Amino acid sequence: MVSLLITLRLLCGDFILDVIASVMDPRLIGRFRVGLDLEAPDTVSGQALAVAAMSVAIFLAVVAFLLVFVSALHIPLPSHICDREKVQFFEFLIRITNEYLGDLVEYVIGPKYRVFISRFVVGFPYHFKKKSPKWLNVEEKEIDGVKCRLYLPQGSAKKSQCCIVFIHGGGWCLMEPHYYDGPLYNLISKTGATVVSIDYELSPQVTFPSPVLECERVVKAIYEKEHSVLGVDPTKIVIIGDSAGGNLTAVTCQRLLRAGLGHYVAGQVLVYPVTNVTDFQSPSYQYYHRAYKGAGLLNPKIFARMVLLYLGIDASKKNVRLVMKNKHIPSDVRASKEYRAVTDHHLLPQSFRTKDLYETPKTPTPDPVLSAAFAPHVTNPDLNPLFGKDLTGLAPAMIVTAGIDILRDEGILYSKLLESYDVPVKWYHYESAFHGIMNMPKSKQRGVIIQDIAAYLKPVL
Repeated sequence: MVSLLITLRLLCGDFILDVIASVMDPRLIGRFRVGLDLEAPDTVSGQALAVAAMSVAIFLAVVAFLLVFVSALHIPLPSHICDREKVQFFEFLIRITNEYLGDLVEYVIGPKYRVFISRFVVGFPYHFKKKSPKWLNVEEKEIDGVKCRLYLPQGSAKKSQCCIVFIHGGGWCLMEPHYYDGPLYNLISKTGATVVSIDYELSPQVTFPSPVLECERVVKAIYEKEHSVLGVDPTKIVIIGDSAGGNLTAVTCQRLLRAGLGHYVAGQVLVYPVTNVTDFQSPSYQYYHRAYKGAGLLNPKIFARMVLLYLGIDASKKNVRLVMKNKHIPSDVRASKEYRAVTDHHLLPQSFRTKDLYETPKTPTPDPVLSAAFAPHVTNPDLNPLFGKDLTGLAPAMIVTAGIDILRDEGILYSKLLESYDVPVKWYHYESAFHGIMNMPKSKQRGVIIQDIAAYLKPVL
């Protein structure tokens, strides 16, 4: 019995005993502190046992409270998700700091300022930068007035004249180029290509279409003049982007095509891209609500807030809720044949629309104020590339979608749109992957995706 109490004493520390000592005889506490008198008599007084029993009771109560607290905050993730242990840890940490703390910050000083909390939380792990490989020079440079991060393979590591222009994700509000050092080092080692990562300005400091124009300027500058400085072939420019970066990639390619400059881009890779911010009731959104609602992965509330900030529309809780209910789309747009032709859920695989996962959404009544604010943007392909027209001649595309991602369906629908214009497109779907996997360190699934991207780019290299 005494050995058990001593063990619990070592686990609990002096704190609990000090608390008890304040209400009982302090002299009794001494025999249970570190440095216990091992020559103590074999018998233990009733008072000493009472103190020890109270310590154990308090210790167990604290443990029980922590278990209840953690259980209450636990949100189960889909059983087939990859990198489960790491995802559970990071998801919980991000949810506590970014969502719960962010809600408090938003309540006190407004939604724009919670972005800075999100940036701190997301960026904290990247403050501990690792050195770049010896075969790679990494430097910062402005290209046509836009900050960029250059990855320049040296010597035999430069196996290609291809230039990869990388556009990072983060909902137009978060992330920085160096957060992608890990996956880009991997991609460069497999391709030998030079990489230019665009450090476009973020919302809410700037709004749409500022990032679009920055990305377009960089691509034009590389093709027209910077290629000689970088030592790359201007006919081998490939644009890669993930999430909001995938949106900017698709938009940039479409803008160049409309300007008669489609030949500036040899290929595009869209990794779980944003292609349509008008439908928050698609099967992939419904799957979120059924399978992992409230998780710290990209969720409808986070994304709706980012869309509003990007467009410079008040990101109030009310507006976020309205967007999540699709009440930001004008009735005439929703009823149009052009809209329905590219957003029809029946274009998606039947397996995504089974009765246990999906219900046909009801047509919402638009909010007059919010839908009026969205009206100029809804079918603008510079925001929603899913509404692009006359896309024949667009750069060949690889589109990556993840099974555990609210953006899954719009990536698939975009591949259908490109196919309708005879654009060469390859769709790669990773059912166990999740949104943000490109930033998951030492992920086997991420490694597979990067390997597939490198293989897809081989003809261009």
